[in-house]
Amino acid sequence: MTVGELYGRLKDKSKWFFMERDIGRLFSALRSSGDFWEVLDLSEVPMLLASWLVGELEREGFVAVVGEEVRLTEKGECFCRENDISRARRLECPWCRGKAVHVEAYMKVLREFKGLSLERPEPLRQYDQGYVTEESTVARVVLMAARGDLEGNAILVLGDDDLAGLALALTGAPKEVVVLDIDERLLDFIEDKAREVGFHNLEARRADFRDPLPEDLVGRFDVFLTDPSESLPALKAFIGRGVVGLKGLGGAGYFGLTRAESSLWKWRELEKILVEDFGMAITDIIHDFNAYLSWGYEREMKAWDYLPVKAEPKGIWYRSCWFRIERVEETHLENVPIEGEIVEDEEMATA
Repeated sequence: MTVGELYGRLKDKSKWFFMERDIGRLFSALRSSGDFWEVLDLSEVPMLLASWLVGELEREGFVAVVGEEVRLTEKGECFCRENDISRARRLECPWCRGKAVHVEAYMKVLREFKGLSLERPEPLRQYDQGYVTEESTVARVVLMAARGDLEGNAILVLGDDDLAGLALALTGAPKEVVVLDIDERLLDFIEDKAREVGFHNLEARRADFRDPLPEDLVGRFDVFLTDPSESLPALKAFIGRGVVGLKGLGGAGYFGLTRAESSLWKWRELEKILVEDFGMAITDIIHDFNAYLSWGYEREMKAWDYLPVKAEPKGIWYRSCWFRIERVEETHLENVPIEGEIVEDEEMATA
């Protein structure tokens, strides 16, 4: 059987978008690991789709779920050999870990940031929180410095369980930092720690991004940074509020997007919104830039019921690509309320 023939048998049964290549990606990852969390990381097949596909492959006899592992059967191994499917590997630079920047010049910031982060509030499921490693947060700051988006700039952070506002404050480089978040615990923590390290140009405000951006923040910033939930409405809302906050042409934004909760169909839809509706050019997409720590409520998330194995992750499995966008056209964006729930779509798995 070919990959194409197997895809033909499965494509109309799935309620999630997927392509023939996703089957190859999943088999490739399964050749490398029986740990399903690692399979998700290696395959980059959306989490809910991958869980469903494993169930279908088990019924077809290609895989077997043994205890807490998903293993290829002899039939599955034979399928891989016949279709020239090799083992998946992570081949990243050992210095930058695939981030395309080196944090060596900011090691003092990283050391201080790690110390301050020890007291951070725990992530809450009600806000779909889950934070990245300290190295990922500081690498974001380093990338901003490399792109000329740090020194002397006014920076807006929309949602900040990753404590980017605090990392920015530690550099002392921005002209001002405004952090918006719905979680009062985070706001108090970030503001207190910023004062503690002597950065007094940081303001933290409570905000719900379904509400309009406050008028005094509209058109005020050189750069924005956000890492929203990955439903298309949430991505559009968070990034859209960031664009509304930019001064004009040349304003830049940063955000993350995974493959675990966003198919390439969703990627394309978002990219169309960025270019056509928001007037942005995509200048950078750095693969797997952000690594996320386990958030502690895996058993409560939507995907748990779909997983082929009921085992909590033992290491990092959830990563996102990091986008940089820059405004090249003054499009009209309405700064108006957004009705209804925005943190939901059929590919959302971790909320």
